[in-house]
Amino acid sequence: MESLGKRLQQEREKKGISLKDISLQTKIGLRYLESIENDRIDLLPGGFFTRQILKAYLSFIGLDYSEWLSKYQQAGLLPAEAPVSGPVRATPRTKSPDLEKIVWISLAVVVLILFVFLIYLSIKTSQKTIEARKSLQEASKAMASATEQVPPQPEPEASQPAPEVKEDEGLSLDLTFNEDCWIQVYSDGNLVVDGLKLEGFKTSVRADTELIINLGNAGGISFTLNGKEGKPLGKRGAVIKNIKITKDNLEQYLLPPRTSER
Repeated sequence: MESLGKRLQQEREKKGISLKDISLQTKIGLRYLESIENDRIDLLPGGFFTRQILKAYLSFIGLDYSEWLSKYQQAGLLPAEAPVSGPVRATPRTKSPDLEKIVWISLAVVVLILFVFLIYLSIKTSQKTIEARKSLQEASKAMASATEQVPPQPEPEASQPAPEVKEDEGLSLDLTFNEDCWIQVYSDGNLVVDGLKLEGFKTSVRADTELIINLGNAGGISFTLNGKEGKPLGKRGAVIKNIKITKDNLEQYLLPPRTSER
């Protein structure tokens, strides 16, 4: 029997639609669309995000999501949705197929708007970071210039030893997204990073005692922790939850120091 992905590919090609067209309009990565047509649903972020990506794809090529959802569930590629708890009154179905199609298209549009909004926030955050760095550089130059103009003061004969400077006891996480990746980061119990981040996006997170990370594509990111290079958190496409980093266990997430070759 021909696979579901190949049947979808044939439907798309009949209508003269390319995967690149779908990706540009829906903002869904090409590799996710290719995974659908290759029957590799396991490479999608999982759960709610997998269903939304599949909805957007089917809506774009004009297919009924509810019909194809049942096919995916019968084939074992998607789990059945959990039933609603409590008594449910049976009511006659009054929605027409056209109305259901409009509802699914509306949901897809909402998801697309959300993606665009997240991209806009990412761009604004990057711009603010660049502006802040420029301000810091200008301030550093001004301080260096002022220091050069002040004549050096003679050192006292018996100077007291300078007090030790305690290292920052917190956690500093710098993330680089090498691929599109869904992510959540909690800093000391507060959600500070959430949503789908696109390839090339970078962000930093600070915490006093604890970081918790949930990933939809564990192999799609690299990071440094307190300025040191971190180990890979998982394979490409892997969904990993509740990665807990504290001051006591941060060493296990770091790469060992490199030894110089003689």
